[in-house]
Amino acid sequence: MKSALKTIIAVVALSLALGVHAQQQARVEETGDGKTWTVNIRNADIQAFINQVAEMTGKNFVVDPRVRARDVTVISNKPLTASEVYELFLSVLQVHGYAAVPSGEVIKIVTNTTAKQSNLPLTENAGSVDGEELITQVIPVDNSPVEELVPVLRPLVPQYGHLAAVGSANALIISDHADNIQRMRAIINSLDTAESDEVEIVQLQHAFAGNMVQLLEELTKADASGNNRRRGLQGAATVVADERTNRLIIKGDRGTRARLIPLVNQLDTPSSAAGGVQVVRLSHGDAEQMAELLKNFAAGASAVRQGEGNGGAAATRTANATAGVSIQADTSLNALVIRAEPEMMKQLQSVISQLDVRRAQILIEAAIVEVTGDKASSLGFQYVAGDLENGVGAVNFGGSGVSINSLLQAVITEDPSNISLGDGITAGIGETDADGDIEWGALIQALARTTNTNLLSTPSILTLDNQEASIIVGENVPFVTGQASSTGSGVSNPFTTIQREDVGLTLKVTPHVAGLDTIRLELEQETSAVKESTGEAVDIVTTKRKLATTVLADDRETIALGGLITDDVQDSVIKVPILGDIPLLGVLFRSTSKSHVKRNLMVFIKPTVLASNDRLVDMTREKYMGVTAMQFRVNDKGELVREVKFPLPTKVERIFDGRSPVSEDYRRAYQEEQLKSDEDSATPPTSGPVTDTDSVIPEKEEPAASRPEEGESAR
Repeated sequence: MKSALKTIIAVVALSLALGVHAQQQARVEETGDGKTWTVNIRNADIQAFINQVAEMTGKNFVVDPRVRARDVTVISNKPLTASEVYELFLSVLQVHGYAAVPSGEVIKIVTNTTAKQSNLPLTENAGSVDGEELITQVIPVDNSPVEELVPVLRPLVPQYGHLAAVGSANALIISDHADNIQRMRAIINSLDTAESDEVEIVQLQHAFAGNMVQLLEELTKADASGNNRRRGLQGAATVVADERTNRLIIKGDRGTRARLIPLVNQLDTPSSAAGGVQVVRLSHGDAEQMAELLKNFAAGASAVRQGEGNGGAAATRTANATAGVSIQADTSLNALVIRAEPEMMKQLQSVISQLDVRRAQILIEAAIVEVTGDKASSLGFQYVAGDLENGVGAVNFGGSGVSINSLLQAVITEDPSNISLGDGITAGIGETDADGDIEWGALIQALARTTNTNLLSTPSILTLDNQEASIIVGENVPFVTGQASSTGSGVSNPFTTIQREDVGLTLKVTPHVAGLDTIRLELEQETSAVKESTGEAVDIVTTKRKLATTVLADDRETIALGGLITDDVQDSVIKVPILGDIPLLGVLFRSTSKSHVKRNLMVFIKPTVLASNDRLVDMTREKYMGVTAMQFRVNDKGELVREVKFPLPTKVERIFDGRSPVSEDYRRAYQEEQLKSDEDSATPPTSGPVTDTDSVIPEKEEPAASRPEEGESAR
């Protein structure tokens, strides 16, 4: 009985299998374009259908074990190509809850619930893929916010699909069948209209535009998950503040703008809260000057905001608005104490941040060059003849040094102490009688003088931009301004009043950086000196050369400010009438002198902008190197050798170090003494050496290469 039942079951199973196999056959037809298939199957097993599709299309499939179905039915009335068969295959998979996911050379057949995690292909071109293939696309949205499109598109995406919004890029990420994505793209294009490009301007009366934008941004901040998605009233609009006219510019769709504008109008009300107080420490600016400037700014800003279009009532409102602003300067801390409404406080802080910046420093180098050439020559003849009884005659020229008149007076008085020979050569001849008296005499004098002078003064000064600076190098000379004596009842009280004046070189300059590489200089340069006494002046005589000008100069450019060129020629002839005009012999009766003085004075200026501290340090080291170059020389080995016994340190950073460094023996003994003192007593001594060794022990001397020691060679 059991064997008969088994035989019946086997026959039924074989009959069913043969029937199913017969129903899964596909007829193949040959055409000019290639093979085509007519697929007609009913209630077929999906595994067998996948095998047939693999043979038709030549594709390789990997089937998930969970893919099982025995009721696949496909009816085709016309031949299909390989690509059409594959599209038909994708539709069959979708109907039965499966999906095909390409992965390299194979195609994975998985359940559609896990397909979106199976590395779906990302396509960028909208029309490159169609049909039932599962793909992922990123769709950018131009006008509408993507957060508003998600609720509309979510019902169109199947449960196994994926739809997400990226607010930062305003784009949608969709994983679905290609045909469904094409349909959603068409819906997005119809919803993403240009209506959101419309702009509306709102004039604020009380609130500050910048604060209003910040307030609206607070309403649309990221949610607690931190995904930066914009939401709320401003989700479909862009709000920009025009601080110059205190207006809001709103760009967005009509509905969002209709919700935003009433909210802005409700917030644009006069402030009833008292203003806050802040203390602002200035880093570079001057507190007093900054306070005065901010007071004027606050008054002007209040007048503009309160007075636009309000007629005579503006003055009252301006006074009230200005009264709410208090700005005081604390010079001890170089700080500002400001009390103002929040909107005014923000404006004042913005002004302070732009004004309290580091100013550039300008090095002004001046050069005063004076070249003088002086040539002079003189030649003269003087004569005397006669005696004291019968009379004396002489030819005398006193302007050429010693005169024949002074010689004659010395002979008569027998006192030669008043005779002094002048410069040049002086020669005399004559004859005396038996008594030793001069019968006649002649005196010849000749002089030639050449003087060349080259003076160079190079003062320099460093100052801030727009800050006046001056340097004076010279002497303080006393000048007598008055004398008086009072006499009465035998009492005498004489006195003399003096006034001291600076005599020397003075340079005053105020630089203004006019551009990136241009400096405007307000200059005043003066050179004065005490003139040698000529015997004619009743007091000290000074010479003065002064230059005051305003010029433009480029950075590190040397320009000539001005100068004085003088050429003084003097030719003097003193002669005896008639005799001095005789040709050739007339030179014996003349005294001639010639003088030629040529002076060239020029003033040059060179500004250098030191915008950064590095450039300032480099300049300082360069200047200091020029000073130390006078005290050292470079030997044949390329080493520095001192020229003086106690030279300056070769590094400018060590110029403030002690000139007498502590020896190593003293340093070691001192430290041992401190250790011993600490062990003997737990408390520091009230007198004696300072225990802070770091503050009293100088640093070690730098190596000999940077500062030569006493043992090095010297000239």
